[in-house]
Amino acid sequence: MYAENRGPAPATPTSREAALSRALGRLSWPDLDFRWAALVDYDGFLLASYPPEAEMQTDRVAAATAHLLMAGERARQEIQLGKWRLTLMVGAEMQQLVVAINKECVLSFGIGPAANLGTALNAVRGIIPDLARDLDLATRKYTETNTILWRPGDMKLPK
Repeated sequence: MYAENRGPAPATPTSREAALSRALGRLSWPDLDFRWAALVDYDGFLLASYPPEAEMQTDRVAAATAHLLMAGERARQEIQLGKWRLTLMVGAEMQQLVVAINKECVLSFGIGPAANLGTALNAVRGIIPDLARDLDLATRKYTETNTILWRPGDMKLPK
């Protein structure tokens, strides 16, 4: 008649988007004057964003990301740079950095105009293992990660 509860209630599973958004939120370093971050696939769809969409203009983020991807690709082809890894646009009020995560998506984020690029890349390196896990990169067939962002041992599973 009445169900008997044994032990604690099972944890509510976290959605993939919530897990990705939580990882993006870790980019909020004080030295960066962090504004927003978005994980965008190459079709222009936002996979996750931080802060939540209500607090940022996602259409502008997606459009700016697409423009920076096109500019980076044109420059890469023109001067034969090899594999594209990142594009940085610096303005008077903000910097936008677009970084290749793999062949399927990029990380795009806005930071303050005086933020240091090295600090920004260190912040990105800090969330790459979580993004990889939450995107399930390890099981995808054609995934080639952006090696500039990885340090030896970043993707090793904990024992």
